[in-house]
Amino acid sequence: MTATLSDIVSRVAENTVDWDMEMGIDWEKACLIDGLLATGEQPERTQEIVDRCIATQTSDGQFSYGSLDPLHLDWAAEWTIGEYQSVPDPAAIGHGVLEYYDRTGEEYYLDAARKQIEYLRDVERSNEGGIPQQRGEISLAVDGLWMVCPFLARYGVLADDPVAVDDAIQQFEVQRKHLQDPHTGLFRHTWMEQPNSYVQSCFWSRGIGWATCALVDTIEHVPDDHEGHALMEEILRETCSTMVGLQDDTGFWHNIVDDPEEPLETSGTLMAAYTFKRGLELGVLEDEKYEKSAERAMEVCKGVVDDDGDVRRVAVVPGGPEAPIGVTLHGQGLFLMAASCFQ
Repeated sequence: MTATLSDIVSRVAENTVDWDMEMGIDWEKACLIDGLLATGEQPERTQEIVDRCIATQTSDGQFSYGSLDPLHLDWAAEWTIGEYQSVPDPAAIGHGVLEYYDRTGEEYYLDAARKQIEYLRDVERSNEGGIPQQRGEISLAVDGLWMVCPFLARYGVLADDPVAVDDAIQQFEVQRKHLQDPHTGLFRHTWMEQPNSYVQSCFWSRGIGWATCALVDTIEHVPDDHEGHALMEEILRETCSTMVGLQDDTGFWHNIVDDPEEPLETSGTLMAAYTFKRGLELGVLEDEKYEKSAERAMEVCKGVVDDDGDVRRVAVVPGGPEAPIGVTLHGQGLFLMAASCFQ
């Protein structure tokens, strides 16, 4: 008997909440938190994880140890810059923190979010106001859009702080200039301000997914009359119109979306499915090709979940060209996020 999507979702959630969150990377925890909240699975454990991320908020305001632990990779990602300590990644946990504020009204959650916002405001930025990806380096990575923009926008609405909403839009403006390819609408990964150069310029599926997921998750919270609304909708349509045509006949996207020699990869495929479904729900995407593409993607991703609830064929941290394929915390969370759109 073929398992239903609901059965698979429960299997993935039950498996993942038993993982050691103390060993998890901050942004990977954020993917899981958002996936659990979206599906409604394991509610007590979800709140425990969020509360622990607040309990381990650093003195300068970053959630969950603040990316201060050394990142040890099992493979050589030659394009990374020095010892990696992220600026925006811990802020991704703010999505879940604000969800609990919305649900409970407890100032504890809003106060924690405020500390993380203040950190982002105080950090040294690029000349155009872009939040840098790493401490000590003025570089932009497309990941940062999802890590900070939905959080900034939602905080701005909940805390009546329009500056935070404007800041979210500014991040899209800056990254569009430096990381979005004007010919395809796709996003490159990492740009350095000095020297003006790309550290990693491939169009990799999870990188593009960070941009598109950030767009749909931010659009939801930005007031309709904000001038940034039209900008975000335009960027989303540009990127999705190219992405939908790059989907493999299997239903997957390749790890590097325009390189058929790269593996077919799950996390970017899940992010495309999530984006297309959310974009349709928001009325930003309208063509039925996005619905069909999302359904194909979700169906093929159901098949990579094993009997234990492991989501396979995921590019491991940090991703990018030639990344090994395996099972990861972010893959588990992204599966839940995408599946929530089909339940």
